[in-house]
Amino acid sequence: MKQIKQNIGLILTGIAFILLVTLSILSALKIINDSLLLGLIGLMATFYFGYLKNKIEDDKVFKELFNSFNEKYDGKINDVINELKTTKSDRLLTVIEKNLVIDYFNLCAEEYLWRTKKRIPDEVWNAWKAGIVENLKIPQIMELYTSEMATENGRASYYGLDKELKKLVRT
Repeated sequence: MKQIKQNIGLILTGIAFILLVTLSILSALKIINDSLLLGLIGLMATFYFGYLKNKIEDDKVFKELFNSFNEKYDGKINDVINELKTTKSDRLLTVIEKNLVIDYFNLCAEEYLWRTKKRIPDEVWNAWKAGIVENLKIPQIMELYTSEMATENGRASYYGLDKELKKLVRT
């Protein structure tokens, strides 16, 4: 199924080519008239170019989301997480650091939300998810994550991210 999704443009092109050849043969044999042939070719072209336009728009939306997410992550959030990776596990977070980690959780939830809307490709989401799981191995981050996910309202504010991570992370 994944192969079909990845190659849908090529598959549609092949089908369109076969239909075009078949319609041309039917037209040559006078089974269909030329105006019907042209109409069907126009219809196929419309569907094909509509598909291409949709694909291009999807790619643009993904690029905008990707850049937005990276912009949000780069800087202070990245600095705090990298610092926590190299410090003692009993170090307490400052209020500013806690807020940045919560911002990170919100960013992860936003990424997950767009993933559920099929705007984030599998390979990108899987890479991001692996990063989230790695970051949750940092005791301070896991402690705050557990606290955020402790209530139904807390979990709901993250768009179901907890369910996605539940099988990968022990809280």
